[in-house]
Amino acid sequence: MRNFIFILVVFFIVKSNVYGNRNAFTSPSCFSMGGAGSLFLSANTQIKNPAVFNKSRSITTTIIKYPALISSQSLNLNFPLDDIVFSSSFKHISYGVFKGYNENGEDIGSYRSNETWVDGYLSKAMNLYPIFIGSSVRMKSANFSALNIKTFSTSIGAIGYFKNKNNAIGFFVNQVGLKIVNQQLSYNNPTYIFGGSKKLNYLPAIIYLDFLIEKKYKTEVFMGACFSLNKSLKILVGSSNRKIDQNTSQNLFRSILGGTGFGFIYDFNQVLVQYGFYYYGVGVRVNGLSIGIRF
Repeated sequence: MRNFIFILVVFFIVKSNVYGNRNAFTSPSCFSMGGAGSLFLSANTQIKNPAVFNKSRSITTTIIKYPALISSQSLNLNFPLDDIVFSSSFKHISYGVFKGYNENGEDIGSYRSNETWVDGYLSKAMNLYPIFIGSSVRMKSANFSALNIKTFSTSIGAIGYFKNKNNAIGFFVNQVGLKIVNQQLSYNNPTYIFGGSKKLNYLPAIIYLDFLIEKKYKTEVFMGACFSLNKSLKILVGSSNRKIDQNTSQNLFRSILGGTGFGFIYDFNQVLVQYGFYYYGVGVRVNGLSIGIRF
């Protein structure tokens, strides 16, 4: 039964995960808004525009829990200077330990399935214009039984802000680089992400909207919102057009919640706590907790 759940979860991680098949959930801010929020100030997420300028000097740790004991752990360091911000993260996903068998059904021993990667971000403010530019590099290693995958990729982005800093537009080219699969070299096709944010006039909320363009010009739309209840507490919610693809029409509850995320952020003193969860259309739920300390 555990092997069946493992296959099911990995299928959705690889095929239906937010922002493409090369990312996995590493931060609750991503799935709490259903995949939106490329301009959101967040650590450890895989979908942020590298030009995001986070002025907080902080260390953040995150854990994501899937069914079948699958988990993701992340650690992020963020160091702002005068007009430059450097951020670096270490991320690891463990799929567990499994028994291996050959084509004859003979036991060939146990193996671990996991992914580990390190990335670095550099964001810079332009002095004469309300524009930020940024780039990132990533080195990743994945092991699935006899399958070994190594990638080296980079992302480049820019963000322009209006008079209200909560109103912004951004664009970035995500993860262009090289991939080695069992010693076979290939090109890693990038994705293109357009993002925007807008502070609502009559509600204490900021709306985030993202368009993901993959190869063959396939476009997906993600929309989320961050509601500020007070200075310390914020509520996150969001969904995407993947809600339609993930709808299995099994029952009303799954149809409503499928492809939808929820979460909250609690900011007190120098500590930032975030919790969120995301529902796939098949009823699988992913939970995440992030704790950041500013110093």
